[in-house]
Amino acid sequence: MAVGPRLVAQTTPPPSNANGDQSEDTVTLSPFVVNAAEDAGSYQATSTLAGTRVRTDLKDVASSLSVVTAQFLKDTGATNNETLLQYTTNTEVGGIYGNFAGVGSTFTEGATENFSPPHLNTRVRGLDSADNTRDYFRSDIPWDSYNVGRVDIQRGPNSILFGIGSPAGIINASLNTAGFKNAYTFENRVGSYGTVRNSLDLNQVVVDNQLAVRVAALDDHTQYRQDPAFSRDKRLFGALQF
Repeated sequence: MAVGPRLVAQTTPPPSNANGDQSEDTVTLSPFVVNAAEDAGSYQATSTLAGTRVRTDLKDVASSLSVVTAQFLKDTGATNNETLLQYTTNTEVGGIYGNFAGVGSTFTEGATENFSPPHLNTRVRGLDSADNTRDYFRSDIPWDSYNVGRVDIQRGPNSILFGIGSPAGIINASLNTAGFKNAYTFENRVGSYGTVRNSLDLNQVVVDNQLAVRVAALDDHTQYRQDPAFSRDKRLFGALQF
């Protein structure tokens, strides 16, 4: 009988905290969640759900995809489709501030209907209007940056992994969720012709690492050169994590 060499495996000790005490607490990130806080202060995002519907590094996603971070939205003053898509790649948008007329048969919804909601009057890659989604669920609600952490723009038919969607792609807004860190933000903007925009974002931890609540509110009163043309947008948003 032959006896081979014996290998002894070492057991990895549990991680230690700042005081040197061993701790068995492990932070597990959900594969179905991308936290916009990871992109804080940067134009560059590192991961997305757009490629496979699970958390994937952008370098591993083989599709035409642009991620707009909260910092980019802030620096450009973009708050919605009409003010953002004029800065992104291969995208056009209608509306007063847009760069697309929306005439002819270049989009699915039809010119008459699209002139009414400018956020739907888009064209991507010169093909068609993109589908608007909120956390990858199709929605007719126009997104606004007051409760959005990032915007994923995926161009081409590969943007729809399940079901039927626009061949142009999707414009997905990721809503801010409640987090286990207190944060309070108030923003006031003043624009041309008497435009005033106020937004509030409050995140409160109720029970450490167990329960958090987030509330966001918006009052946007946009005035235009033509009197009495204006747009009044009031919103309230809440999120709970337990």
